[in-house]
Amino acid sequence: MDTLEARAALEQFAQHYDYDNGYIVQLLEDSPAAYQAFAAAQAMPNIHQVLPVEAFFVAKIAVMKTEDCGPCLNLSLKMGAEQGLERELLKKAVADPQSLPQQLRDIHDHAVAVIRNENDDADRMERIRNHYGMEAFAELAVVIVGCRIYPTLKRAMGMANHCELAKLDF
Repeated sequence: MDTLEARAALEQFAQHYDYDNGYIVQLLEDSPAAYQAFAAAQAMPNIHQVLPVEAFFVAKIAVMKTEDCGPCLNLSLKMGAEQGLERELLKKAVADPQSLPQQLRDIHDHAVAVIRNENDDADRMERIRNHYGMEAFAELAVVIVGCRIYPTLKRAMGMANHCELAKLDF
């Protein structure tokens, strides 16, 4: 994809989701090679071939909230709603994750623990593996890692100068 095509795709994405992806556009303008490296990693936060969509979005929401990236959190909420997830489930994932069903609460708590660099909870990880399977657990790990690239890039580019609260009106 050349620079003009990439810019057009970024603009279309930003308009569709009402999302300020200026930090990614800036990366593209500053260094097309750096943008291509970043773009190659963008599949990571979107993998969920085996991991159910509910668990996938609970993990994404947990990461974005913990990373304190309000715009990314709101984007995840919009995308979850677009994928047909119940808005109440999405709201619980943000505002009251302890009220989630146990399997989803485990997903949430695991993602938060990873982001905060907390000690592993072997029992929780075993429950996740037993409930979702090893392949889904591997996908979960990649989703958690992959979601971090957006707020981290935004901060690294010096463009995370404002925070935004979660908008529960998606």
